[in-house]
Amino acid sequence: MLIASIARTSADYLLDENIEKDAPLPIFKSFNEIFKENLISILAVFAVILAGFTIWYFLKKKKEKVDVKVEDAPSDPYEDAMQAIADLQRMNSIAPKPLVFRLSEILRIYVERLFNLPAMELTGEEFMKEIASHSFFKNRYEETLQDFIHQGDQIKYSKKQVTDETTKQLVQVALHFVKDTKQKLEKEKRDSDLKNKVNPQSK
Repeated sequence: MLIASIARTSADYLLDENIEKDAPLPIFKSFNEIFKENLISILAVFAVILAGFTIWYFLKKKKEKVDVKVEDAPSDPYEDAMQAIADLQRMNSIAPKPLVFRLSEILRIYVERLFNLPAMELTGEEFMKEIASHSFFKNRYEETLQDFIHQGDQIKYSKKQVTDETTKQLVQVALHFVKDTKQKLEKEKRDSDLKNKVNPQSK
C-alpha cells in the first residue's frame, strides 16, 4: 500500500502543470541561433573573400590595359621588313620558290603598311598600276619592281632550274628597295620640316 501510494503521489506530481520543473536543454540548435552566434566570423570570411576578389579584379584590369598598350604600339615597317629579309637570308636550306614567295610577301606588306596600298590583295600587274599612280613612286622604282615581279613570277611558276645567284640577286633588290625608300621618305620629311620652319604659313 505504501509503495502504491508513493507511485500515485509521483504520478500526480508529474501531471500537475502548476508545479515548476527544469526544462530540458535542447539537443539541436536552430539555424537562426547558429547564424547569430557565428555572425562575426561569417562577416569576416565574407569580407576576406570580397577583398580577394576585388584585388584580383583590379590586377586583371591593369594587366589587360598593359597588354592593350603593348599590342597597340605600332612597329616600324622598315625594321620589320629588314628583320624579315635577314631571317630569310639565314634560312640556307630554303628552296627558290618558297624564298621568292616569302620575299614578295615581305615587300608587299612593307608597301601596304608604309603607303596604305592594298598590296596583298593585288596581282603583280595590279600592284604595278597602284605603284605607278602613287605620288611617292612616280618616276621611281617602277623598272626595279617590274623586273623583281617578272623574275619572281618566272621562279614561282616556271619549271626551269634556278641558280643561287638569281635568288641572291632578288634578295639584294628587295634590300635596296626597302633601304632606299626609307632614305627618300626621311629626306622628304626633313625637307618638309625645313620648309615649314622657313615659311610657317605654307602648312
